[in-house]
Amino acid sequence: MGFGINDNANMPPDPEIVLRAWLLSKTSITDEVSTRISTRLPSSPTLPFIVITNNGNSLLDPASQSAVNIADMTMIVYAGRWGSDGTKSEPDFTTASNIAQIIFKEAFTEGQIEVTTGSGVKALIYDFEVQVAPTRVEQRDIQVAQFQISVAMTYRYTE
Repeated sequence: MGFGINDNANMPPDPEIVLRAWLLSKTSITDEVSTRISTRLPSSPTLPFIVITNNGNSLLDPASQSAVNIADMTMIVYAGRWGSDGTKSEPDFTTASNIAQIIFKEAFTEGQIEVTTGSGVKALIYDFEVQVAPTRVEQRDIQVAQFQISVAMTYRYTE
C-alpha cells in the first residue's frame, strides 16, 4: 500500500459548518446569540451575532491514511447600538467582548467532542488551539462593536 489517503477514507467536512455546529452545541454561547451564527455577514442582522471565517485548512499529515484536518478559523462577534434593546448610543463593546470571552473559555477547555451539522454530517473535533485571544476591532463609523478570536481546529469526519 502506498502513501496518502485510501479510496475508502471519508474526507473532513467543511470546517465552517463543523465550527458552527460546535458553537451551537454550547449553551453558554447560544444563551447570548441564540442561533445567530453564520458563515457570512447577514444583510439585516439582529445583534449580537457571530460570523465564522475559514482562513485556510489542510490535512494534518498528508501521508497518513487518516484524513485529519487542521483549520485556521476566526470567529467575529458583533454587537451594536441597534442590537438587542436598541438603547445604546455607542457600539456595544462590552457585549461583544463578553461573548468572545465565552468562546475563548469554551475553546480553551474543550476536549474531544463529536458534533453533528444541520445537514446531519458528523465530525470529531480533537481540540482547539487558541491562536489569537479575543481582540477588539475598532470601526466606530459603522456603530457596531467587533471582537474576534482565532483558533486552529483539529478534526475529522466520523460516522
